[in-house]
Amino acid sequence: MTITNNIKPMSLVTSVLIFGGAALLFYVIQHYALQPLADLGINYALLLLIGELPLFLFFFGALYAYRKEGNPWTWQAFFDRFRIYKIKGKFWVWVILIVAVDVGLYLLVYSVGYPVVKWVHDAFPEPAIMKEIFGDATTFAGYKLAGNWWLLGLYFVIFFFNILGEEFLWRGYIFPRQEMTHGKNTWVVHGLLWTVFHIFSPYNALMVLPGALFMSWVVQKYKNTTIFILSHATLNGLAMIRIISGILG
Repeated sequence: MTITNNIKPMSLVTSVLIFGGAALLFYVIQHYALQPLADLGINYALLLLIGELPLFLFFFGALYAYRKEGNPWTWQAFFDRFRIYKIKGKFWVWVILIVAVDVGLYLLVYSVGYPVVKWVHDAFPEPAIMKEIFGDATTFAGYKLAGNWWLLGLYFVIFFFNILGEEFLWRGYIFPRQEMTHGKNTWVVHGLLWTVFHIFSPYNALMVLPGALFMSWVVQKYKNTTIFILSHATLNGLAMIRIISGILG
């Protein structure tokens, strides 16, 4: 393992600004940009990419921050800085456990706290344009799913930058810097802030909180971002089942 000496502590204020700023960016785009663009006749597929613009910024922003620290462009240095290591044995168990626990906690909060979740959802509903863009069992990005395999490619682009954009930035770049400030309590700080990041969809943030704390604890325990990359990809990849099912008709 290569030891990097260029990592600097990240203050709580800076962390709040980054996570909060990311949430605000998503909120502004979804609530104030997409509908006006749709009214101008912009294609829904393009609107989908615009709506997920922050994910692209996360990905390339993490790469820029990595380089700005003075790290070399080598795979070994990159993997060491972002803690991307091979996993085997018990680590695969943790990947499966994270997925199971996260889904379980999500459903538990939804069922037990349903009145609160429903109130928050009704008080802060997602923009109608978002539902139109993501579609239903038969449509996606304004197109019929049946037979349109290119829509799976469109979804995969979002999926790719969603997983790697978030993991490179949140867990790879920021988490180690937070550890230098918050020590053993980093998982609590990071888990809470990652929940804050989801506040652009308030009702979803409520259900994300328990899983965010658990997953942050696992990441700090093993200091291996790969565990989170795989579990995050599995959780978000479940939506791919709907896309493929719709394409197959």
